[in-house]
Amino acid sequence: MKKTLVIIPTFNERETLPKVIGSILKREGFDVLVVDDGSPDGTALLVKEMMSEGGRISLIERPGKLGLGTAYVEGFKWGLERNYDYLVEMDADQSHDPDDLPLIIKQMDKGPGLVIGSRYLNGTISVVGWDFRRLLMSKFGNFYASRTLGLLFTDLTGGYRCFSREALMSIGIDKLRSNGYAFQIETAYRVATAGIPVGEVPIIFRERASGESKMSKKIIREAVILPWKLRLGRLFDARNSGASRDIPYHFRTITGFLMTFAGITGGLRLGWWLSTERNIIDILHEFKLGLPAWAWVSMKIGLSAFFAALFLSLVFTAVIAVFAGGGQRGKKE
Repeated sequence: MKKTLVIIPTFNERETLPKVIGSILKREGFDVLVVDDGSPDGTALLVKEMMSEGGRISLIERPGKLGLGTAYVEGFKWGLERNYDYLVEMDADQSHDPDDLPLIIKQMDKGPGLVIGSRYLNGTISVVGWDFRRLLMSKFGNFYASRTLGLLFTDLTGGYRCFSREALMSIGIDKLRSNGYAFQIETAYRVATAGIPVGEVPIIFRERASGESKMSKKIIREAVILPWKLRLGRLFDARNSGASRDIPYHFRTITGFLMTFAGITGGLRLGWWLSTERNIIDILHEFKLGLPAWAWVSMKIGLSAFFAALFLSLVFTAVIAVFAGGGQRGKKE
């Protein structure tokens, strides 16, 4: 069996962490590395107590909340230096079932460089404890990221996954820049675009047993912007290196960005024209005459923004279709 390291980032996970680690260590071949971000509840002290009971638990202590992405990068480096074959990402809040580890490793043994535990494989929704709003946000986020990047995976944001050491060394973990849930998007994208096979296995995700979600507006913004940065960044990287095999992918990238620009400018122009005195609806002009200048300008800006959003939504639908078509270079196992 391959030597496997399970990396668990923690912040105030004292209540659930012992159960998670205990379940992992029931199986041979798995070691645990906890990366703690200065938990005020004494999570690191608890891990030190558990370390004295055997040699399969290790700990990295950090001075404060430095983010999910940097925690995993430190864990990856630690594991690669100690020659682990597989490196697993797992949450400490019991959302990820350790009983799924054998299934993930079995899939890894077939040759992929990355296996993702998917909540949405085969058209199912395997999530327990989420309200409709949270589920809708997750599903839309996966659709948005996967289509923008031209990937074919069902759960691009899933945090229960396993990398081979070769895959991590190939993508250059020092180059990873995202730090929230976008980290999962970036790592999967870089593995796939390196031509490394990626697999998915079905899991059941359960809402955290205790504590609070790490979701924030900053994390959401990062996840929204990152796919566009990755797509555009690959275009310039490939141009500099002369990678001609990406020409169809980059043609779709350029077309998509031009369509987006045209949608924004066209929508604004349309909205501005409809809100001037040249509008065929005379009542708008009459209404304008009865308003102070500042009020009319404000209304004109509002109408412009409305029509721009309406027009852009139609353009964005076309952009997603362009981006998604044939963009996946990495093999899907």
